[in-house]
Amino acid sequence: MKDYLNIANGGVVFLLCGIVIAFVLVQSVIFMRKAWARGVELGMERAALKKVMVNSCVVSILPSLPILIILLLLMPTLGRYFPWLRLSVVGSGVYENMEADVTAKAFGFTGIADPDFSFEAFVGAMWVMTIGIIWGPLYTAFGSKLIQKGIKVLKGKQEKKFQAIFASMFIALLCVFSGPYLSAPFRVGATGAVGLVPLLVLLVSMAFNTILEVLAKKSNIKALSEFCFPISLVLGMVSAIVFSQLLK
Repeated sequence: MKDYLNIANGGVVFLLCGIVIAFVLVQSVIFMRKAWARGVELGMERAALKKVMVNSCVVSILPSLPILIILLLLMPTLGRYFPWLRLSVVGSGVYENMEADVTAKAFGFTGIADPDFSFEAFVGAMWVMTIGIIWGPLYTAFGSKLIQKGIKVLKGKQEKKFQAIFASMFIALLCVFSGPYLSAPFRVGATGAVGLVPLLVLLVSMAFNTILEVLAKKSNIKALSEFCFPISLVLGMVSAIVFSQLLK
């Protein structure tokens, strides 16, 4: 049922997704106005507030480029509107692409890019991507106060142990994300681009980020220091394309 894209790109899906995105946009504008009013109330200069807003908008653009790429990858299979919704609200590029691919494989396809992707797999992907991400907002909405109380109690009693625990959790998170890429060349059956490209891209991104940070410190260019990470992301993606072609 390849014509499921007529539904995915139809007016009903557009309306449903558009309502949610419009709600989030209105909420963002309200928060921005409240932040501006609070800044003025605290005696901050309007020129400084304007500069902060402009810089925040600019700095948000480059980190969003990887998300735009994931959006373009998902659109041929999941339509124009649902990926737009998922990547505009609470989703992330890594999560959405991974969940859609896992769902496709569960339905017997090779992945999200399988040309035989069906209507059933499309509906399944929508459910998996939505239900899988919903627990974070619910947990925050109903459990954040309790979590904050627990953190304050722990921090008040044993601050050093508290900092060590959270530092360990952060390192563990980094290991979860970077581990598969570092180990890719050493997996059984990993050859050519499949094995080397992830590791090479990681190394190239790290190298560019280090070089840019050194240049930013030596040149005292504040804008460069703010853009080190997003520039490294873009250069890393470019290197992924280059390495993929070289190692074919």
